[in-house]
Amino acid sequence: MLNGACMDKNKSEITVVSDAGPIIHLDELDCLDLLTDFHTVLLSDTVWEEIKRHRPTIRSKTNLPFKGINIKYPNDEKLQAMCQIFTLDVGEIEALAIMEKNPSAIFLTDDASARLVADRMGFKVHGTIGILVRATRRGQMKPDQVLGVLSQIPLKSSLYLKSSILEEVIDKIRSELGR
Repeated sequence: MLNGACMDKNKSEITVVSDAGPIIHLDELDCLDLLTDFHTVLLSDTVWEEIKRHRPTIRSKTNLPFKGINIKYPNDEKLQAMCQIFTLDVGEIEALAIMEKNPSAIFLTDDASARLVADRMGFKVHGTIGILVRATRRGQMKPDQVLGVLSQIPLKSSLYLKSSILEEVIDKIRSELGR
């Protein structure tokens, strides 16, 4: 189903759990390779199917550290209740169920409700923007490259992001560069 990762001595030992959004958005931005820096990217079967439906060419990308996990629902009653209250979709619920089993992992989501649930459960959460910013710290991309990708989000990606938030991120990176 999913491809294994090749080992790299500079690769992070971090495991991430993702819902479909960040993977779809990174692929739209031609930045999916940023995920190769992670040790493993855990995906539920539902999330993998959603990714394949929206980005069918991902199947041909064999260097990605994806690992499929067959899990359907969280065991924790508090997490179950929050998933219902916030009306999360099946992929997000399954991803949070994987997080429940891997609490030291980082949860990747661009969904505000899923992020709120993850925060309340004490999980570390990042999204597409966080992966792009991290790429400069890890030496995967130069800050100018990240700025270029960020400016392309409204044009090339289905990621919904308020323009004021996007401008704030771009301004912060520019100020860190002394521009």
